[in-house]
Amino acid sequence: MIKLQDIEFHQKAAVYPQLADYIKKGILLGEIVDGEDMPSRRELALRLSINPNTVQKAYKLLEDEGFIRTISNIRSIAVVTQDAKERIRCQLIEQQVKTFITDCKSCGMNFQQTIAIMTTLWDKI
Repeated sequence: MIKLQDIEFHQKAAVYPQLADYIKKGILLGEIVDGEDMPSRRELALRLSINPNTVQKAYKLLEDEGFIRTISNIRSIAVVTQDAKERIRCQLIEQQVKTFITDCKSCGMNFQQTIAIMTTLWDKI
């Protein structure tokens, strides 16, 4: 079952992609399994104190990407395969790397300086 106690929405970004990413992380971590019933849009909206349309947008995004499937407009289920997990892993890592590169550039660092920091930290972690 999807855990929601640790979800935090950042005010600088739209809520629905944050919710979609949270669900993707749940899939990646094995907290959401193949065929698992997802909470209804209304239920999830109530639990998170957000608009049901926001949940609908998140579910639509997840459905378009193939991570959930809606059956007869009644319920949605998770679609979890190894391919799905790998696509999620790549998406989430790419987001983090983009943020890191943007931060490095905003600090005036060039490519070589950024790679040097990554190389140093890679060996320490």
